[in-house]
Amino acid sequence: MHLFNRIYNELVYAGLSKEDFLRVKEPVAEKNRKTLRSVSIIVGLYWLASRFLYGGPEYAFSRIVFIHSALLCLIILLCSIFLVKRFPRTLLPLSCCLLLSFYATSFALAFLQPDLRIATMIGVAMIVPNLFLQSPIITIAIEVAAIVFYAVMGKNILDPEVYSWGISTLIIFFSVSLLIGHLTTKSGFERYVYLDAAEKLAEIQTKYNEELQKEVAAKTERIVTLHDQFVMGMATMVEGRDNSTGGHIRRTSTGVKMLVEEMQKDVQLSDSFCEKIIKAAPMHDLGKIAIDDNILRKPGRFTPEEFEVMKTHSAEGARIVSDILKDTDDEEFRKIAVNVAHYHHERVDGSGYPDGLKGDEIPLEARIMAIADVYDALVSKRVYKESYSFEKADRIIIEGMGTQFDPSLQPYYEAARPKLEAYYTKEREKE
Repeated sequence: MHLFNRIYNELVYAGLSKEDFLRVKEPVAEKNRKTLRSVSIIVGLYWLASRFLYGGPEYAFSRIVFIHSALLCLIILLCSIFLVKRFPRTLLPLSCCLLLSFYATSFALAFLQPDLRIATMIGVAMIVPNLFLQSPIITIAIEVAAIVFYAVMGKNILDPEVYSWGISTLIIFFSVSLLIGHLTTKSGFERYVYLDAAEKLAEIQTKYNEELQKEVAAKTERIVTLHDQFVMGMATMVEGRDNSTGGHIRRTSTGVKMLVEEMQKDVQLSDSFCEKIIKAAPMHDLGKIAIDDNILRKPGRFTPEEFEVMKTHSAEGARIVSDILKDTDDEEFRKIAVNVAHYHHERVDGSGYPDGLKGDEIPLEARIMAIADVYDALVSKRVYKESYSFEKADRIIIEGMGTQFDPSLQPYYEAARPKLEAYYTKEREKE
């Protein structure tokens, strides 16, 4: 019983499980349609070639059969191109029609033009249908019926030699074609099942990767947010120790943002650079954490000695920022943040601190930070001075272009000035 079921499964379902076979049968319909189209061309050419191979006078009737069979193949070809595409269920009937026409032509030739050549041709012709029909059991049934028909009818009609040659040729080629057809059908279906499973696995893998990337991105964003909050918390803590700079880090960050936005309209600054300098701006005074409270919280101007101590906050800030960001994957941000902290008090004429850099020796991010830093110091109230008017602050900034500030940044400062004044006006109203 098991052997019978195994043979039945091989013949009917090409060795696949019933579920796989039914799943495969529909998706490969388009491929079978194209195959039917190809085979109808091959068979038609086969009959046309035979029309010329059998050119002797004794094959006059055979040539008529060949022509009619070729025309039938042409009709099936046209149906495979137009009809099957619109009505997929006509694929199997058309395939059967092609197969039946094949044997009808062959047997007509065998009975009306009996010789060994025709009998051999019938046997060869039996191989072709097995290479493309999608339902193996139908192919087998038609071929077995054809052999039985030939065996019964040919016994009484054909010459014994021709009959014997024909029946043995049919059986041999039937067995060979059955094996070939089974292997090609099975391999084709198994390949589809494998590809279908591979595609589903790839789809699952893609979805998993997408979910994983989203999860990683979310966690990374969370880590970055926590890191930024930590840095901002440190900056706020430092600011809380300094009597003269309440709200300074928030305001200077906004000032940097406004300057950078104006620069982006004219200068080819990358979005990455602009985002990172805005993010780094709150870290520019972190070095003040190392300054003694007696100096940092002094309610008045510094003595020369105290100012020298105060100036160390730049280099100390660069060291602290570098330590905080030493394990970051974003080397560009680390560099920008360190430069902002280290060089925002440098002057383009070389008289600044801590290293006395000149002109373009000062990193661009530090030159931008310098303008925002000084502007805030001018228009904000400090323990040692009242806030300057916007006009006076603007005059000081413009006068400092070429000595304290980079003159190439003047157009962008002037373009940002209305927004800066509007922002600081709102800040004063809040106070």
